Amino acid sequence: MHATTATSSSKNAVRPANPKRRQRFRWRRKGAVLILFALMIIVLMGLLAFAIDIGVTVHHRAVAQNAADAAALAAAAVLERSEPAVNRNEARLVAEHYFQLNQPGVIPQVEVGRWDPVLRIFDPGIRPNLEMNAVRVTAQWNFDSFFGRVLGHTSYSAGAEAIATGGRDVTGPRDFVLMIDQTSALLKPRPDEYAPGESPPASYPLNAKRALKESAELFVDYVVANYPDDLIGISGFAVDTGLEGGLSNDAATLKDLLDINRPDAFLYSYQSYIDRGGGRYPGESPRIGLALDGSSQGQTGGRQIATGPASRNDAKKILILIGDGASAGDPNPKTVAAQLAAAGFHIHTITVGQPSRLMRQLVTGDGRSYLVTTPVESPSVGYADMVQAFNEAFNKIAGKDASEPKLVK
Repeated sequence: MHATTATSSSKNAVRPANPKRRQRFRWRRKGAVLILFALMIIVLMGLLAFAIDIGVTVHHRAVAQNAADAAALAAAAVLERSEPAVNRNEARLVAEHYFQLNQPGVIPQVEVGRWDPVLRIFDPGIRPNLEMNAVRVTAQWNFDSFFGRVLGHTSYSAGAEAIATGGRDVTGPRDFVLMIDQTSALLKPRPDEYAPGESPPASYPLNAKRALKESAELFVDYVVANYPDDLIGISGFAVDTGLEGGLSNDAATLKDLLDINRPDAFLYSYQSYIDRGGGRYPGESPRIGLALDGSSQGQTGGRQIATGPASRNDAKKILILIGDGASAGDPNPKTVAAQLAAAGFHIHTITVGQPSRLMRQLVTGDGRSYLVTTPVESPSVGYADMVQAFNEAFNKIAGKDASEPKLVK
């Protein structure tokens, strides 16, 4: 029995490992890790090369976009919308110069045309009564890759596009219509604040409406003196709209409409101001849609004045809407603005007070949106600041000052 046990134990005993066998196993394992490391190095180097080439491509595209932006803005700054041949030549030279300052050796493609702010499209072809107001700069070039050759990519391409608007709108003839809010919207900051030495009834309070009066008179003087073919009409609006003066180029007649001491003044009447407690229609919201086009109610809106007596079929129709952007009732002003845009009208808006999304949405054609801040919104704003803000808007609309170039794409 003891002999059997000894034999069984000897069979189950663990044999000592062979040192040479263990050494061969360690070498095989080291060789597999080395091969795996070499493969990973190749993969990592490929990824690093790809990352470097992608970074270089992004850099080149950023440089290209900066060059295109600078070129488009510089070219838009020299636009004169009434000189097509001069525009194309000068805009191209200016754009190429500024582009190559940022990206030497690359000649961009430069187009002068019209930017539609409603559809947000650039049209290199100019239709009647639509001036050139934008420059488009595009460029594309190839550059060598650094490590992409390993993967079969010897070069990459980068391109950019920029569109900027600007220039002076001096194409004539033009039919302007000023549409002025007759509610209490313009009677800011306070209806009873007067300049030193002034008092009623000979003077009008130092509010936004008086500032508008001063600027509107300067606008009339400038347009009549410099563009005798242009005509100006004036209307007031609230819950209804009414004609104050049809299209005319008689500066004295137009400025007389703004005279606050004229007994039957519609826009500026001190007695009406007193009788109605601060405005023709205090506390009521105007109907901007009706001010733009009064045909739905059989009234005289901006469209009726611009196409009425003394209007010209070949004249550019420009409506200037002035108010705080409050609106109530039918018709829908955005729908009316879209209809006017389709008919070739250009709508500028001058918002008095807080920025108004509606007023910005009503801009059509070559129009722009302007803001006149009052002391109600910013206590640091004074009467002179309101006059200056109105002047800046009217100067751009009239073509006295070039519109500040801005990128739109």
